[in-house]
Amino acid sequence: MADFIDDEHMRDTVLACADLAGRAGARHFQIGYLHDDVPVAEAGWYAHAQYRGARVQVDNQPGPAEAAEALARRLLTGAQCRCGRLVALSTAGAVAFDGVTLADGSRWSTADARRAGQCLWRRVGARWEPSCPVPSDRPTRRERRRRG
Repeated sequence: MADFIDDEHMRDTVLACADLAGRAGARHFQIGYLHDDVPVAEAGWYAHAQYRGARVQVDNQPGPAEAAEALARRLLTGAQCRCGRLVALSTAGAVAFDGVTLADGSRWSTADARRAGQCLWRRVGARWEPSCPVPSDRPTRRERRRRG
C-alpha cells in the first residue's frame, strides 16, 4: 500500500483535509486503514479530527483520498464561514443544522444561517478555500459575542 501516496490528487486531497482540520481548531488529525494485506479499496479507510471534547470521524471509505474528502465535507457542512455566511459546498446550496454550538461557544441556528446567506467553498489544490475575500476589519466571532 506504500505507493498510494505517489498520486498527486490523493496527496492534495489529504493535505487539504489536514489543513482544514487545523484551521478549524483540531488538536489532532489522523487518516489510516483497518485491514492489512488487502487491496487498498478493501482496507477500510478512516479519517478523524480531534477537538476539545469532540471527535469528528468518517469510516469505511475506499481509499485515503475518499476518507479525507468525506471528513472535509463533514467539517464544512453546516459550518459558518469567516465572512459570517453559511458554508455551501456546491452551487445547489448549503445545509444548515438547527441549534449548533460553534467552536467559539456561540449558537448557530437555521434562522441565523438563512439570514447570513451562503459562501461557496471548494478545494483548490491542497487547500479548501472560500469564495469570499479575506475580511480586513470585520470583528471576530468572539468580539461580536462580547458586544452582545
